[in-house]
Amino acid sequence: MGASGLGSGLANCINLSNLRLNLYGNQIGAMGASGLGSGLANCINLSNLRLNLQQKQFICFGL
Repeated sequence: MGASGLGSGLANCINLSNLRLNLYGNQIGAMGASGLGSGLANCINLSNLRLNLQQKQFICFGL
């Protein structure tokens, strides 16, 4: 599940206003990145997001 599962969980947190995600040292694929983005899009009250993707490897196939 990975980042996609995290996105699914975050999609249910519509009242979330502050979020700090440290994804340092993880490999996130295209589906995981998409799922995470979709989940965050549902957080309509999110006003403060800190997302640490330092030294990440995003694995994209077919690009």
